[in-house]
Amino acid sequence: MSKGELHVRVLEGRNVKDTDAIGEGDPFVEFWIDGHEKHATDPRNNTATPVWLYETTFPLSGKEHHLHIRLLDKDLLSNDDIGETTVDLGPIYQNYYQDTWIHVSQPKSKESTGEIHLVLEYFPTYG
Repeated sequence: MSKGELHVRVLEGRNVKDTDAIGEGDPFVEFWIDGHEKHATDPRNNTATPVWLYETTFPLSGKEHHLHIRLLDKDLLSNDDIGETTVDLGPIYQNYYQDTWIHVSQPKSKESTGEIHLVLEYFPTYG
């Protein structure tokens, strides 16, 4: 694996579990690579099918192996954890591009709590 940049696009969600007792959830996504700062989409109000269209880029040393993703519900006092997952970056280092829907789930039950549409692009640095 070489140095480079990972361009991450968090496009949309579907079948997002509602954790609110009243009304629908306000889902957003937090994501990070170990050793890098966290990024987060803005919440989308009252929907199980949010559209975020969030883009960012991570500089990579070539030692990063996982993209961590957490799906949350924005609330006034504290955010509710909807689900989480980890994306293996190995295939991205080899194929440079991935357009995929990933499942998120509760860590203990592994029950599906929604899906997130991601586009990942790896741009190696040569030289």
